[in-house]
Parts: sequence; C-alpha cells; structure tokens
Amino acid sequence: MRVLVITEEDEFYIPPAISHVLENSKHEIVGVVCARNPIALGKFKIAKKIFAAFGFVPILTHVLRLLKAKVFNAFPWLNFTGRKFSVKNVCRQFDMPYMYCDDLNSKEFLDHCRQLNIDLIASVSPSQIFKEDLINLPKHGCINIHTAKLPKYKGLYPTYWAMAHGDKTLGISIHYIEKGIDTGKIIVSYEVEIPPAATMDQMLTLTKIRGAELLLNAVDTIASGQVQAEYAHGEGSYFSFPTRESYKDFKSFGYKLW
Repeated sequence: MRVLVITEEDEFYIPPAISHVLENSKHEIVGVVCARNPIALGKFKIAKKIFAAFGFVPILTHVLRLLKAKVFNAFPWLNFTGRKFSVKNVCRQFDMPYMYCDDLNSKEFLDHCRQLNIDLIASVSPSQIFKEDLINLPKHGCINIHTAKLPKYKGLYPTYWAMAHGDKTLGISIHYIEKGIDTGKIIVSYEVEIPPAATMDQMLTLTKIRGAELLLNAVDTIASGQVQAEYAHGEGSYFSFPTRESYKDFKSFGYKLW
C-alpha cells in the first residue's frame, strides 16, 4: 500500500514520531509533506496568548529550548544527542522525499497527490483542516493521530487540557478524517497513565511515539481489509488556547510544563 504522510514542522515531538514511522512501516511511504501551520501566521497574537496563560518563566524556558534545537539543526556536528530536531532532517536521514505545502487543499497539491497514486494519507498532527476533495482522494481515505480519547479533547493541545482537568490517563486515537474536526470513525484507541509530578513534555514525547506505533498498526489493519471502525461514544469536548485559569488548575495537580 502506498502511503503519504502529512505533518508539520516541529522541533521536539513530531520528528521522533516520523522517524519511527519511516523506520518501521511495512508499506511504501511515498513521501512526507510538512504543511504550513495556519495558527503560526499570527505569531505575535499567539505569543501574547501564551504569555497571558503561562507567564514569563515557562515561556523563557521554551524559547531557550527552541534556540538549542535550532543550533543543533544548523550545526549538526554540535549535536551529540542522537536525535533530529526537524522533520526535514529526519527525511534526509531516511532518503525520503520531503516537501513543504502552503495549502493542502489547493488544486496544485491535489494534483500532486493524484500523480503519486496514493492509497492512504496518514496525518501526524498537522494543524490545517482537510477538506472533502483531499479526504476523498486516496483509495482508503485519510487517517489521523489525535492524542486524546475521542470524543473528549477535540481541537488544540489535547495533552495539556487532559492534564489541566486532572485526568489520570491520556488517550490516543487513530481515526478516519471526515468533514469537521476530529469527528471520524475510530480505528484504534489506547490510554497511557500520567505519573505523579509528570511534565507535559514527558507526556507529549511518550504519546507521540505511542501514537506512531498505533498508526502503523492501523495502516496494517486497513491494508488487510479487516478494519472495524466506529464512531466515538459519549459526550465530546473541544478546546483551543490555554488560559491563566487552566494553568492554575494544571499546576494544582502537581504537573509541570517542562
């Protein structure tokens, strides 16, 4: 089965997940596409929202982490960690075709996908919303990793919101993409425990790798023709940007960001 992976650039959590997919897939990965993050267009507004929610020290810590990652990307000979800090560098490591896409729903990108003759699109945390032409293009549709047990915590930052609500576990769902946000049938779901005094960084690292493992299992199941997917049951919830109040709740459960 010919699979196209769609994701977006990230320094910390997505590169290890993409590396796991490329190293362990039993199927033909025809390329990796990094989509533009539409949320990042308003960087100043986002920075204000994040600062309002978390304050100065957590933001400074994250900025220093980002600077370190960018130095390692620019000067690989300084990087003794053994890990890649960009999806592009992961693709170089595996000699995998890589492209950047400004608009996943554009005619140009749809034509590109048709030329690749793909059977399945595997979505790994891109922020762009897939429209119907893209959803319906592959023979077996599109599937996505969402790090929450759907229908809870649809939308942005599901790991943070689960921890801010005092959940003892984090869900991971592999689901078909349909019109709407995180609404498609669930192929497989899984839960991991949140240890006491956990950090969001630890949980994001864990769930992204576990999500990549589940994604590969889902691809195998689809290829075998034995997939049994069903819609999530129960009351759903949707969240967006963190707030100062939610961060107080997050810390009250003994959790930290980094």
